[in-house]
Amino acid sequence: MARLYYTGKVVVQIEKTYEYAGHFGIVFHVSQLVVLPDDRARLRELHISEAKGAHYEVSTMLVALYDRMQAGNRACEMKVAISRALSRQQADRLNSQRQTVSTTVAGAFAGFASWLINPLIGKATNTEAGDFIKNRIPTHHAGDVIVSLQASVSGGIGPQRSASSMIIENQG
Repeated sequence: MARLYYTGKVVVQIEKTYEYAGHFGIVFHVSQLVVLPDDRARLRELHISEAKGAHYEVSTMLVALYDRMQAGNRACEMKVAISRALSRQQADRLNSQRQTVSTTVAGAFAGFASWLINPLIGKATNTEAGDFIKNRIPTHHAGDVIVSLQASVSGGIGPQRSASSMIIENQG
């Protein structure tokens, strides 16, 4: 069983680690861990080597996700997935997907707006909606690293799931 270390002491037991090849050939290193209530304070000390210089941001995001789960005294199963640095082709394909999503959402929104009001306002709304959506979807660059966190808790009011993600921008 793998362990995450920080300053020579074991912080959290990792149940399982593996690599996962996702869309566009992006490879993620995935660590699956179980966080008990007593381990919450030690999550900030977690050093995730795949995150390189951004390990503090990743561990801070992990703590925020754990807190959002409101696990109480139940175990929280968490997955930390960190990609290898994106190649130029992978970043371009993700950015192309970004354009497709913003155009599709904007078109659907504008269609609804023009149906309600009139075609001229629908066209203006399409442009505004497209820009609004596109500005909220991240742009990827070669060398960027994608971080994805997932958490689940069973019991209480039923199973709960949540996720969080970030991009570690290429510093080179």
